[in-house]
Amino acid sequence: MSDPSTEPVDIVGTVLNRKYEVQQRLSQGGMGVVYKARHLTLDTPVAIKVLLKPEDKVAQERFLSEARLASKIRHPNTVYISDFGVLEDGRAFLEMEFLSGRTLAAELAQGRVSPSRACHIAMQIARGLQAVHDKGIVHRDVKPE
Repeated sequence: MSDPSTEPVDIVGTVLNRKYEVQQRLSQGGMGVVYKARHLTLDTPVAIKVLLKPEDKVAQERFLSEARLASKIRHPNTVYISDFGVLEDGRAFLEMEFLSGRTLAAELAQGRVSPSRACHIAMQIARGLQAVHDKGIVHRDVKPE
C-alpha cells in the first residue's frame, strides 16, 4: 500500500497555464498520469500527461526531450504533442491532442479479433512507429492502452 503523503496531487478541477481546464483523470502508468482537459480559448478537448515525480530530474529531462522530438511528428497514426509546461509542484506536463474511442486494450478485451482486423490494426501501429523511427526516435513504451 502506498503512502498517501507521497502520492502526487490530483489536478482535476484546476487550470494549467491559464489555458487548460483539467476535467477528468483518464489513466496512470509508471511515469505519469493522463487527464482529459479543455483548452479554454479554443474550447477543444485535449489530453494532458503529467509526470509523477518532480524530484526525478533524469525523468524530467527525458520527458522534455521526448516531448521536443515527438512534437515534430505529424502522422495520422501518432498523437500530436503541442505544448509543454511545469506545474507549481515541479511536475512537468505535456499537452497533446485528445483522441476519443476505444483503446486497443478495450478492443482486445471484447474477444477474438479477426485476422483481417488484426492486420489492419498492426499496419496502423507499424506506420506510426515508422514515422517515429524516421525522426530517429526509439519508442520504448508501446502499450495497448
